[in-house]
Amino acid sequence: MSTSHVFVVHGRMESVVHDAAVVPTDDSFAVEAHWSAVTGCSDHGRLRPSGWPGAGYGRARDGRAVWFISVGPGLSTEQLMTRARAVVEDVVAQGLRAGNDRTSPVLALPVLGLEGGGHGRDRGGVVHELLRTLHEITRSADLDIAVVTPERSVHAAAQHVRGQLHVDVPYLEEARRLGELARRGELALFLGAGVSRSAGMPTWRELLRQLGRRTGQLGEHETHTLTPLDQAQLLEHRVPELGKHVAEICSQHDRPSLAHALLAGLGCREVVTTNFDGLYETAALADGQPAVAVLPWESPVGAPAWVLKMHGDVRHPRSIVLTRRDVVRFDAHARPAGALLQTLLLTRHVLVVGASMTDDNVVRLVQEAQVYRELHGVDGSLGTLLDVDGDAARGELWEDTLHWLTLPGEGVAERIRALEIFLDAIGRYAADDASWLLDPRFDGLLDEESRRTAREVYRLRARLPSGDASWQALARRLDELGAGAPPPECEEPQG
Repeated sequence: MSTSHVFVVHGRMESVVHDAAVVPTDDSFAVEAHWSAVTGCSDHGRLRPSGWPGAGYGRARDGRAVWFISVGPGLSTEQLMTRARAVVEDVVAQGLRAGNDRTSPVLALPVLGLEGGGHGRDRGGVVHELLRTLHEITRSADLDIAVVTPERSVHAAAQHVRGQLHVDVPYLEEARRLGELARRGELALFLGAGVSRSAGMPTWRELLRQLGRRTGQLGEHETHTLTPLDQAQLLEHRVPELGKHVAEICSQHDRPSLAHALLAGLGCREVVTTNFDGLYETAALADGQPAVAVLPWESPVGAPAWVLKMHGDVRHPRSIVLTRRDVVRFDAHARPAGALLQTLLLTRHVLVVGASMTDDNVVRLVQEAQVYRELHGVDGSLGTLLDVDGDAARGELWEDTLHWLTLPGEGVAERIRALEIFLDAIGRYAADDASWLLDPRFDGLLDEESRRTAREVYRLRARLPSGDASWQALARRLDELGAGAPPPECEEPQG
């Protein structure tokens, strides 16, 4: 695996965990107000780097991990890329430390120069050159880079460009298989606590320790002599409204991990999770999707997707499943939730991420679905599990039920990073958005033959009868691909 990696994320920078960020501005240091969510400061004048504009980039004056870059106007694409390379190399030189148990720090940056930099009409060229430049940098830099964009067409164009670059990814053919399943709408997700680790969310045992310190109701001796389920049961006995304490701890971490953002980008309509937090929903919203329905509190009818919270939700503290009594009573109180998971196991390929298959209720539900299939002569696995714990023995136990992939790495932190890279690769193969294809601003991504074809399509779109409903389906589809208005250079030649 290469030293570093370039991720492509559909979303907003403030909604992805990162260790440093690059914010675009101009020589006069006019920073748009919406960047406050990234910089953590509403008065950007206080952050203006010393000697600005200087070389055209610099770190925030107060030393926070935010770099500003002047993107013009007036810079050529080549000059913009030279400046982009310089700012990333400056970030690398600062020797940033990775947070949340990651092995490499993450730098988040947008696609530069598209809005105020004067490159809005050459989006294709900028996307291509930026991805190529960053890809070259990461060959020798100890820094992961997340290129984050809220625009569907820019994200889709970036995925197209990445298909032309060689990227070292574990289990590449598996990523291709899962990406194709997602593209066909045949992939569902099951998410466990491991997905939220790099967002700073505590594991179950860590959560119990924090609850013990927070309430003062769980002693050191009790944490050693009692199982986690019994520790939780004792805490509930001693602490009224324990769920509120759980919700308050979890709510301290409100920025999704890179894994959340990449999973949300797969566009899966059905998601089941044992997590209490709302990080996946936040990532899906930042991805530009309408709000997903959260079951069982909301109806999925009319929603673009839904998330089933099997063990409760921080927004509903009393619903949180934490104690031994909660687990024992799960089937009596939440049988429809179990039935819904089993329906997905029988009708979709379920990608299991961040779960170690140690939850007795989940294990029972999966095994029942597998036995049901075997009784009716159906072969094959119910889904694919991405293992970051390196648990070979457990993988052997599940080999007839789940396709078990142990991610490479010397420890959990390295394997979590390998998981993120693998999810990024799935996203590349899952991408089916071609909204850039006929958009003249992305002309730079097409070869000459494709440009000629695009011009012919522009002309066809212009000739479609506007008042004939029979042609509207074709018109809408062409508009979705960017052919709504042909540029001046594509007009019919005279004479």
